[in-house]
Amino acid sequence: MNRKYIVEKVDLTKTPLEKVWDDIEELSIDNYLWVDNGYEPITKAKLFYTDTHLHIFFKSYEKEIKATYFNMNEDVYKDSCVEFFVNPKPDKDDRYFNFEMNVVGTLLLGLGINRHGRKRFDIENFRDFFNIKTSLTKENFADFKGDFWTVEYSIPFTFFEESFGKLNITSGYRMKANFYKCGDETKYPHYGCWNKLENKEPDFHRSEYFGDLILE
Repeated sequence: MNRKYIVEKVDLTKTPLEKVWDDIEELSIDNYLWVDNGYEPITKAKLFYTDTHLHIFFKSYEKEIKATYFNMNEDVYKDSCVEFFVNPKPDKDDRYFNFEMNVVGTLLLGLGINRHGRKRFDIENFRDFFNIKTSLTKENFADFKGDFWTVEYSIPFTFFEESFGKLNITSGYRMKANFYKCGDETKYPHYGCWNKLENKEPDFHRSEYFGDLILE
């Protein structure tokens, strides 16, 4: 099944960012694969776009979390992690970005056509560049006793264009993407996705199973 998500356009000069998310439709990362341990944390994602950025928000209902990586491009998928894989120009290019982020907002970011030989981006001040906001921090995550955690960030379209050339960001524009929830070395290893993967072994780098993001 090829899932589709309509990405709403928002004018942030009229609506404060903290108010926008309340009215944005969410999608569910609800296909858990490969591990039969019964651990399937409810995880949601939302997106909207402006003239300049694509905004992403994740919310995961987990009570036991793990964060051991704090530097860009470390193995955050081994921690409590959410991931956004996106091809911003699927009709012209087979490459895609992998934005992988743990519970405290540490980012692993690559570009390529599959899991092998991916280009890694080393962005100075990556938290500011992508405006990363998290409900937990490196300093306080160990005291977490809540029901859920969140991460939020925004990707400048100019960042996409540096690798893919000019994008025609207008109503009806299509990107291909998938959303994931994982934790390879957490107490209960798990692998969740939005658009279902059909491969038998754990591997999120399967762009043939990406769903559609359609700009409103």
